[in-house]
Amino acid sequence: MYRLKESFIHYIKAGLALCVLFLLNACHTDTRYHVYQAVSGEEDWDKSDSLAFHLPVGLSSGEYRMEIGLRHTGEYPYRDIWLSVTQLEGDSIPPRTDTLHIYLTDEKGHWVQSGAMGGLYQHVYVSDKPVIFSTDSIDRIFRITHLMRQNPLPGISDVGIRLFLSGRVNAEKDKQQDGKSPQ
Repeated sequence: MYRLKESFIHYIKAGLALCVLFLLNACHTDTRYHVYQAVSGEEDWDKSDSLAFHLPVGLSSGEYRMEIGLRHTGEYPYRDIWLSVTQLEGDSIPPRTDTLHIYLTDEKGHWVQSGAMGGLYQHVYVSDKPVIFSTDSIDRIFRITHLMRQNPLPGISDVGIRLFLSGRVNAEKDKQQDGKSPQ
């Protein structure tokens, strides 16, 4: 009986250590902003319902990379989604709008991202264009809306943004390009 209890405690400790390891691996130390918002409709996303992401005041000017995250159910009726992402930065800088075309399934109609946790699929799109904040404005907003013909759009549950520092990732490639190692 004592060995069984000791063995059980050993498995619990190993499981906790494994969970901590996964959590540490999942952390992005370069992340400066990461928020998801639920779409306002109970099950459908209306075109007129733009999601506004108000960035924190302490976010400094500079170059960032951006990820757009989508959570959707299996009820989403299309292979792809078109989004409008508008960056607003104070009153003196004109808004910048990008149109994103994101594929959620492969050619055979299988969802690209794995798993259906809680009945939801999650897809993350990494933008190839950097996000540049030219001033230390206190009023920065991203607005996201869908551009699909069907309105309201069923199956989209949440939309998120992650901003992270843009920087060199591959030191060997940088060394070859520069002729010296990055500082």
